[in-house]
Amino acid sequence: MRIMNIDTDSTDNGNGIRTVIYVSGCNHYCEGCHNPSSWNENSGIEYSISELMKIIEENPISDVTISGGDSLTIQYENTLKLVKEIKAKTNKNIWLYTGYVFEELPDYKNEILRYLDVMIDGRFELSKKDLQIMFRGSSNQRIIDVQRSIKDGITILWRDGQYN
Repeated sequence: MRIMNIDTDSTDNGNGIRTVIYVSGCNHYCEGCHNPSSWNENSGIEYSISELMKIIEENPISDVTISGGDSLTIQYENTLKLVKEIKAKTNKNIWLYTGYVFEELPDYKNEILRYLDVMIDGRFELSKKDLQIMFRGSSNQRIIDVQRSIKDGITILWRDGQYN
């Protein structure tokens, strides 16, 4: 799995302390992207799933965020393997950032939803950039409780600084 960076002590990419894995590769090409070097799927360093799991398990108090790039584009299969392994071996919650909109995720990528706790969906939109909102770059992006949304319809967790 090609990884741009790993931050083992983040508080900016989800609730609480998180290990953030920045996956290489994205084909959304959002104008104003904060990490355009991650668009190239060949950037970064190659890690095995077991190497990533070792890093994730080394910090017992951190949960996991998968960012990028967009792990649901070029590296979907590897990301699916990783989240399955995280859920099988830990009780960590998983946040995932994607340029896909939850309702428009292609059917063949829906399996990953079973393993995610929170999805931040939607492409970054430069015209909607907002530095005052939590965990997102633009106001069109939503923070979704994935498991509740699968059962009950879209459930947004954060609205303008308030936890729902």
